[in-house]
Amino acid sequence: MPQEDIPQPPAETRKKPRYFYGWNIVAASFMSHLAYAEHVSSVLGLFFKPFTAEFGWSRTAMSAVQSIARVLEALAAPMVGPLVDRYGPRVLMPIGGIMVGLTMLAITQMTTLWHFYLLRGGLTAVGFTLIGGMVTTVAVNNWFIRKRGRALAFAGVGTNLGNVALVPIIVWLIANKGWRSVFVLFAVLTWVVVVIPSAILMRRRPEDMGLHPDGVDPSTAKVANPPEGKQSSPSRAAASTREPVWSRKEVLMTSAFWMLVGASAVDNLAFQGINISLAPYIQDLGYQDTMMAAVITFRAALMAISLPVMGFIAEYANQVRVRVFPFVLLALGSFLFLLAGKPTFLWLAVGVYGLGLTAMGIVQEVLWANYFGRLSLGMVRSTAFLIAFGFGAAGPIFMNAVFDILGSYRPAFILFIFLFIIAGFLMAMARPPKARRYAEAKSL
Repeated sequence: MPQEDIPQPPAETRKKPRYFYGWNIVAASFMSHLAYAEHVSSVLGLFFKPFTAEFGWSRTAMSAVQSIARVLEALAAPMVGPLVDRYGPRVLMPIGGIMVGLTMLAITQMTTLWHFYLLRGGLTAVGFTLIGGMVTTVAVNNWFIRKRGRALAFAGVGTNLGNVALVPIIVWLIANKGWRSVFVLFAVLTWVVVVIPSAILMRRRPEDMGLHPDGVDPSTAKVANPPEGKQSSPSRAAASTREPVWSRKEVLMTSAFWMLVGASAVDNLAFQGINISLAPYIQDLGYQDTMMAAVITFRAALMAISLPVMGFIAEYANQVRVRVFPFVLLALGSFLFLLAGKPTFLWLAVGVYGLGLTAMGIVQEVLWANYFGRLSLGMVRSTAFLIAFGFGAAGPIFMNAVFDILGSYRPAFILFIFLFIIAGFLMAMARPPKARRYAEAKSL
C-alpha cells in the first residue's frame, strides 16, 4: 500500500509527549532565581553592621548601592528586552552569570565606598539584568499560556529557597569567616547554577523547536469558553496561531500599560525600601541576630511554600479580586510592622507581607503576558522595568534617609500603607488592551 494511503489516526487521538520541554525552561529559570537571591536587598541588609564596623559607612550610604543598581537595571532593561525577544535567554544568561561571578570576587578586594558602588551597584546589576526576573519570566511566559501561573511560580521558588538557604549561611560566615567569604560563595554559586544550566537548557520559544505552548497543538485543542472574569484570554490564545505584536510607541499609548506600571512602581519603591531595611529594623527593635535571621528565613520559607499555590491563583488574574488581593496583604503587612515591637506582631508582619510579595509578583507577571501576549513581551516588560525600577531605586535611599533624619522607619511604613492602597486601585482599573497587529510566533 502506498505511504499516502496508510490510514493515520485522528490528530485528537495521537499521543502527546509525556514530557514537555517547557519544564526545562522552568528548571533553568529556577536555578537562576537561586543565584538572584544574592541580589535582593534583604540579603544586602545583612552586611550593614560588618561594613559599618570595618569602613564606617552610614546606612544611607550603603543603601544607595541598591538604588544605583536599580537605576542601571532600569536603564539596561530597554536594551535587554528586545534581545530576549529576538535571541532568547540562552546567550544572555551565561554572559550575565560569568559577569556576576567575576564581580562578586572583585568585591572582596574593595576598600572604599566608590568601589562598592561600582562593583555591587554597577557591574553586578548589569549582570543580574541578564539573568534576572525580566529574562526568565519572558522565557517562561513564551513556553506556557494555560499553565502560565504555575510555571512562573515553580521558577520563582528559586529566589525564596535561595533566601532560606543563604540567610543562615551568610550570618554564620560573617560571624566566623568574615564578610568576604560570603562573596566568594556568591561567585561560585552563580557559575554553577546559572552559567551551565542556562547554556544547556534555555531556548527562546517552543515554535523554534517545532513545539507549541503548554505542549498543546492549537489546531487540535478543544478550548472551553470559561465564564466572564475567568482567565479566558490565555485559553483562547492557546487555540490561536496568531498573537498580538506591539511597538514600544503602541504600548505606551495603552492605559493598561500605565496602570500596571503604576502599581509595579509602588511595589518596587516599597519592596526595595523595606527589604534592605528589614534586618536593621529588626535589630533596632532590640531583637538578637539569631531572631533576625530566623524571621527572615521564615519569610523566605513561607514565600517558597505559598508560591505554587499563588501560581494557580494567578491563572485567574483577569479577575479584579485576584489582582487586588496582593496589595491588600502588602498594606496589612506594612501596618503590622508598626506593631512589631512585640514578637507576635513581628512574625505576623513578616508572614503577611511575605505572602503579599509572593502574590503580587506572580499575579503581575501573568497579567503582563495575558494583556500583551508573548511575541513582544521582552520589549513590553523592559519598557515597564525602566519606569518601575526607577521608582524602586528611590526606595532604599528613601527608607534609610527617613531613619537617618527621624531615627525611625515608622513614617516610611505609614506612607507605604497608603501607596499600596493606591496601587490596588490601579490594578482594579486595568483592562486588556487591543493590539493593531497580529502574527504567528513561528514567523518571527
